[in-house]
Amino acid sequence: MKEISNQLRYRDFLFVFLISFAFIFLFHEFSLLNARIENINTIREALKGKESFYISDKAKVSLNRENIPLRSAKIRIPYDKKFSLALARWYVEKEKRQIPFSTYRQYTNSIPYGAIRTEPGKPGEVEIYWRVYKRGNQILDRQKFKEVIISKPKPQIVYVGRGYMLASRGQFAGKPYLDMIATAYDPGPRSCGRYANGYTSIGLRAGYGVVAVDPSVIPLRKKLYIEGYGYAIAGDVGRSIKGLRIDLGFDTYREAINFGVRKVRVYILD
Repeated sequence: MKEISNQLRYRDFLFVFLISFAFIFLFHEFSLLNARIENINTIREALKGKESFYISDKAKVSLNRENIPLRSAKIRIPYDKKFSLALARWYVEKEKRQIPFSTYRQYTNSIPYGAIRTEPGKPGEVEIYWRVYKRGNQILDRQKFKEVIISKPKPQIVYVGRGYMLASRGQFAGKPYLDMIATAYDPGPRSCGRYANGYTSIGLRAGYGVVAVDPSVIPLRKKLYIEGYGYAIAGDVGRSIKGLRIDLGFDTYREAINFGVRKVRVYILD
């Protein structure tokens, strides 16, 4: 019995010892943890709003903030390239454009010879449909697939006068006339070139009374009276006879040379 009692006493002592040791150990660890928390809070307050730095375990030396050179780091982020996760899609866009007008020249007898009257033109309008392949605001492809004309252009017409003045007195009163520059020619090669055959463009025999004109001013085969020359017929044309110019036919080269260049009044008789 005595031996059992001693064993129970030893077991109780051991239990009390272990409980006391565990309490002392936990109290010590709690004190260390509390001290570390206070130290961390102290360091955090010291570094609040300032640069932070890290010293590795290999650099275990006595340093303070003033001994450590700090440099601010500059990070450059490219902003010129934009990336989008949006899917590319096809869109239909409409565009209106002007259609330029054309200009035509038209001769008329309703206004005096050489005068010009312009009837203004007006541009037209067309609507163009585009099929556009876009990702966001970036255009990847563009295709035209339809045009619709909204209005057609109106051409500009320049009227050039070919009308005649009318004689008010004299033998040819009431007849139209033109004041022209007259030159002279003969049927030979010295006036008409080496290939001259003596006939005009409408088959008349060249010579006195047959004159060359610009058909847009005086139509061919018109009967004329030319002051200082006499009666004639518009029976030929020439490369240099344009506008208010007329070339008077003579039978000989000497007669043509003697006539020279003059200003004449030409009456249109029919």
